[in-house]
Amino acid sequence: MHPELTSSIEVQPSLTSPTTSTITPPETLEELKARHKKEQRELTAKVTALKKTATKGDKKKKKEVLIEIAQLEQSLGQQHDKEEKDWLNIHKCDIGSGTGSADVIDKLEEAADGEDEFDPNDASIPIDHLILDPTQAKTEPLPQQSHGGKKPSRQKARKDRKAQALKELQDQAEVEAAGQVNMNEVERKAIEELAEVMNVTVKDVTADGHCLYNAIADQLTQQHQTKASVKKLRQETAEYMRQNSEDFLPFLTNTQGDMMSTEDFVGYCNDLETTAVWGGQPEVIESCAL
Repeated sequence: MHPELTSSIEVQPSLTSPTTSTITPPETLEELKARHKKEQRELTAKVTALKKTATKGDKKKKKEVLIEIAQLEQSLGQQHDKEEKDWLNIHKCDIGSGTGSADVIDKLEEAADGEDEFDPNDASIPIDHLILDPTQAKTEPLPQQSHGGKKPSRQKARKDRKAQALKELQDQAEVEAAGQVNMNEVERKAIEELAEVMNVTVKDVTADGHCLYNAIADQLTQQHQTKASVKKLRQETAEYMRQNSEDFLPFLTNTQGDMMSTEDFVGYCNDLETTAVWGGQPEVIESCAL
């Protein structure tokens, strides 16, 4: 045997050998609807948690929470609407856009509404409705509209159902939020118990932003027979804080949560004096010092 024929031959791997790739199958209508329900449940849980952060009586915080909830609900609703429309558009294109595909499109929209499930093997769909050439499609006369009014569109019915479902979720969230501990009520009961021990009574004051100063003015009249207007009390409070800024500035924060600068403190005192901004612990301490 010729020595050249007995030499080993090394086979190099082909550069054009096929590679294995994973193709993610498109999302079915059932999977799309299931994901939307899951995302809606997650939003409901988040809404409930947000509502618990807004304590009763804190109007500013409550307003911020309501705005955030509305934005979240609107964003999710728009996202779901877009995904449903995209899904329908893709599958309409797959079936065909001729007049003969109208029944198939209706079934797709009904499936998206939760009224029916689309099955391409459904024997109730005439075979000529599945052809792609619109010139060969069978046309049927449109049903006559009654004089009683227009037939409600599926889109409007779908929106109405979504609105009803959203309302039910919101009601459920409110019920869950109502089950939390009312810290304002706990605080009120503790104050009433303390007042009973001290042989005094609790007197409600209108929560109009001036409530602290109205309460002080009331007690000055009751206990010291001294009349003082809210305007005068605000002026005296602001002036005292300006003159003793070192006692207050380290304990005050701006809207970002950082310690107030001197400029912030000046604005704080001006608002205290000229607006109905409500008073807190610094103002109570100042009132005791006057």
